[in-house]
Amino acid sequence: MKYYSRALIIVIILATIFVIGMAIEFDHSNIIIKSDTLKPFQEMRVSDGPNRCEYKAKVILNNDFVMPQTLLFKTSHLRFKIYVNEKMVYSFGYEENAVSFLKSPGTSYHLVELPAMSSNKEIVFDFQSPYSNYHGFLPDIQYGTKGECIAYYQNKSMYSLFSLTVVLLGGLTIMILYFVTKNKKYALSKSFLYISSFIFLVSIWLFFQSDSCQLMFGYPQIMYFADLISLVLFPVPLNLYIYDVSKNEKRKYMLYFAYAYAATLVLNLLLQVFGLVDMFQLVLLTHSLMALNMIVAVYVVHVELRIEKNKDLRMFIVPLALVSAGGLLEMILYYYSNMTQTSFALRIAVVAFLVVIIINAIKSYYDNLLELKQAEYYEQLASVDMLTNLGNRNKYEQFLQSHEPNQPLTAVLFDLNYLKYINDNFGHVVGDSALKKCAECIKEAFSNKGECFRIGGDEFAVLTKADDNLQKECHIFEKLVQGWNKRLSYIFSVAYGVARFNPKTDQSAYDTAKRADFAMYHMKEEQKRKIIL
Repeated sequence: MKYYSRALIIVIILATIFVIGMAIEFDHSNIIIKSDTLKPFQEMRVSDGPNRCEYKAKVILNNDFVMPQTLLFKTSHLRFKIYVNEKMVYSFGYEENAVSFLKSPGTSYHLVELPAMSSNKEIVFDFQSPYSNYHGFLPDIQYGTKGECIAYYQNKSMYSLFSLTVVLLGGLTIMILYFVTKNKKYALSKSFLYISSFIFLVSIWLFFQSDSCQLMFGYPQIMYFADLISLVLFPVPLNLYIYDVSKNEKRKYMLYFAYAYAATLVLNLLLQVFGLVDMFQLVLLTHSLMALNMIVAVYVVHVELRIEKNKDLRMFIVPLALVSAGGLLEMILYYYSNMTQTSFALRIAVVAFLVVIIINAIKSYYDNLLELKQAEYYEQLASVDMLTNLGNRNKYEQFLQSHEPNQPLTAVLFDLNYLKYINDNFGHVVGDSALKKCAECIKEAFSNKGECFRIGGDEFAVLTKADDNLQKECHIFEKLVQGWNKRLSYIFSVAYGVARFNPKTDQSAYDTAKRADFAMYHMKEEQKRKIIL
C-alpha cells in the first residue's frame, strides 16, 4: 500500500515539474498594470508639539508640485492632519463618530492629492500618536500622479493577495474535505480539522496585515482589531492538534496553552473596552506566550516521538517545524524593525506549511481509501461466496444465530441435483457454471424477499424475516429453472423445501432450517422418481 502512496506523490511532483517547464518554455502574455517609479518625498524637519505625543514635520514643496501630485504612504498608530500654507488638505484618525475606547486609528495607506501650483508652499504634517515609541516617526512618503500611485499600490498588493488566496483556499479545501468524509469509513482524521482551522485563522491574520485588505475593504480600525484578535487565536488549533494526536501525559500542557490564549484574548478585549490598556500594547504579552508555547511544544513533541513512537505526529514534524521557524523569525523581524515590519516571514512559512499539509492530506486520504478497500475485500472473503457472489456459510450461520424467538422467519433450502454427474461428464467448469445459474435463479426469484446464501457445495438457502410461504417466489423460481433446463445439454434440476418458524415446535431458527432441509430432500426424492419413471 505504501508503494501506491509513493507513486501518487511521484505523479504529483512530475505533473508540477511539467507545468513549470511548460511555463518556462513558452512565451506568455497577461494584462499587468505598469507605472513609472514613484519619487521619494523631500526630507522634512521634525519638531515637538505642545503635548508629549504630538510632533510636526514640515518642508517647502519643490518645483515638481507645479503640477498636481499625489502622496502615497503608510502609517501605523498615527493620527495626523496635513496643511498646505495653513490650509488643511487631509485628515486621518479624527472622526467625530469614532468609538471612544479605540485609542489607535490602526494601520492604513493614504493617498493625499495636492493641487496644482503647490510648489514653493510649505506643507506641514501634524502627527499625534497614543504610543510614546512612535513619537517622531516619519512614514516613507512617495509621490507621483494619482494613477501612478494607485498602480504602484495595486502591484505591491497583488502578490501578497495571491499568496493569501492560495493559503485561504488550501485551508478551506482541507476543512471541506474533512467534513465531506467525516461520516464515511475513509474519513480524514480530526487532526486535519485542527490544521485547516489554523490555516484559516492565519490567513485571516495575514489578510488584515496585508496591503490588499485596505485595497478591497478599507475600514483601518476594523482591520486593526481583526488583526490583533486573529493573532491571539491562530495558535489555538495547533495546540489542540498536538494535544489530540499525542499519547503521553505531557500533552495536557498543550491544552493549557489553548486555554491561555483564550484567556489572553478576553483580557485584551476587557482592558481595551474599559480604556485601560490598548490591545496593541499587549502584543508583547501574546508574543511571550507564543515563545513559551514553542518551547513547550518542542518538548512535548520530542517526548511523543522518542517514547511513544507516534506515527501520526511524525507526519506533521516538517510542517510544524516550518511554521514554528517562520513564527520565530516573524517576531524577531517585528521587534528589529521597531514594530513596523510584519507578516513577511510567517506568510512564506505558512505557504510552505500548506503545501506539505496538502500533500499529507492527499496521502492520508489515499492511504485510508486503500485500507478501506482492503478491509472490504477481506470482509467480503469472510462473508461472501466468491463463485456465486451470494452470502457464504459463515454469514448464513450469523443470520440464524441473530434470530429472536419473537421474530417471524421463513427458510428455503435448495439442492442442485446431479452436480457430481455434471462435473464427471462435462467438467468442473460446466459444473461451476451450473452453480452460478442456480444462484442467479435464486437471486432473481427471492432477493427482494430476503438474503440468499450458498451454504455448501451444491446447497443454497434463502432466509427472510417474514411469515410468508413464498409461494409466488417459488413458482417464479421453478419457471426459471425449467427455462434453463430446456436450453442446457445436461439435466438442470433444483430441489427446494420451505419452512416457517413455529414457536411451538421450533426452539431456534436452526429447527426451522432443519424442517426446510427435510422438505427439500423429500422433493429431491420425488424428482428422482420422476426421472427414473
